Amino acid sequence: MTRLDHAFAAIDAANTQDPNLDEGKPANLLYGQRMTAEQQSLFPQADDVLRIACRGQHIERWTLPRSAFPMNRPGYLQWRQEQGRRHAERIAGIMTDAGYDADDIDRARRMLTKQGIKRDPQVQALEDVICFTFIRWYLGDFMAALPNDKMPRIIEKTARKMSDEARARALAEFPMPENFARFFREGDRPQIVTRAVIISHGQPGDPAPQQAAIEALAAEVARHAPGVEVLGATLADPEALPRTCRSDCIIYPMFMAEGWFTGTELPRRLTGAGAPGAHIMRPFGTDPGLPDLIVEKARQAAEAQGWALPDTTLLLSAHGSQRSQASFDITTALAERLSPHFARVVTGFVEQEPFIADAAKGLERAISLPLFALRAEHVLDDLPEALDQAGFTGPRLAPLGLAPEVPAMIARSIAQEASSLK
Repeated sequence: MTRLDHAFAAIDAANTQDPNLDEGKPANLLYGQRMTAEQQSLFPQADDVLRIACRGQHIERWTLPRSAFPMNRPGYLQWRQEQGRRHAERIAGIMTDAGYDADDIDRARRMLTKQGIKRDPQVQALEDVICFTFIRWYLGDFMAALPNDKMPRIIEKTARKMSDEARARALAEFPMPENFARFFREGDRPQIVTRAVIISHGQPGDPAPQQAAIEALAAEVARHAPGVEVLGATLADPEALPRTCRSDCIIYPMFMAEGWFTGTELPRRLTGAGAPGAHIMRPFGTDPGLPDLIVEKARQAAEAQGWALPDTTLLLSAHGSQRSQASFDITTALAERLSPHFARVVTGFVEQEPFIADAAKGLERAISLPLFALRAEHVLDDLPEALDQAGFTGPRLAPLGLAPEVPAMIARSIAQEASSLK
């Protein structure tokens, strides 16, 4: 049995447990088989990673019901996001068992969490397969269940996700009325984005300083983003969102984790500010360039102490939450990814265990790096107090979001996102 056979068998065995039936078969098992059929038709030369991502795109989807999240648009987006994360981790485990290396597993994760649509050819290939599977096998059910006036928007969004080549092939393969076909012909027109708004939490009790800080960051990002107006806003300033946001702009969340704020509260606030159609990007904490930036910042600090990086401990401090595991999960995953560069990577949190004061206790030859987007209350007060309590004597770096490389990183992300909105 090949590694691919092993992975397919594990995915199919998991999806066989689906209690929901489609044509008398477990629904997710049949979906995975249909995805494989479309992949073989569209991308017959696909490598194992794309084949596995297609087969496992909905692995065990029924285990996280839609009803577990608020029954509104933000709740739907949060459910989709969590499904993608779960699928990615489940497939990562299967690929590990099958003997695939870390690079292949990381590529599968990026595909299944949709990191790089319209930029990464393999991520886009998976999206094309998903769209073809939807059109061929599931669109009819949607048309039967939804009012006719809802369908053009669904078709438009489907066409916009596809590559130019996939749209042309869909026109050739699927008979469709003119009011649908026009989206596949016009879908390659770029949406002109002229404004981006960087949004942070802010400080409710004293909003002015943090509003000034996010505006200063926006001004720096604008220097690297010619042709796009870049503004800054905080959620704490009641006038900031209505003043800066509109439905045709890009929203860049200057948050460290994807969670309740990005998935639920931010869309709600934007709707209330009159910008319900604003396009929300993934937050700063998910930028793929962050691991390399962290290593470089730690290397500079270690060399200043005369330490070799492999002999140095890195303390990552983050917010954490009693409500959501998002901050804990992203920090833990980042620590695992960074661990080959250091003697140890230790994590500590402001609002959940392990608390920073406990995590930092007894660390030697260690560097503290706060996983915070800006210099706010926790960084100014809670973090130094916890480090002092632990007797931490190593270098204390500035919050990651204040690194001088960050404005250019944000500008690149905004430019890439704008170019992908077709």
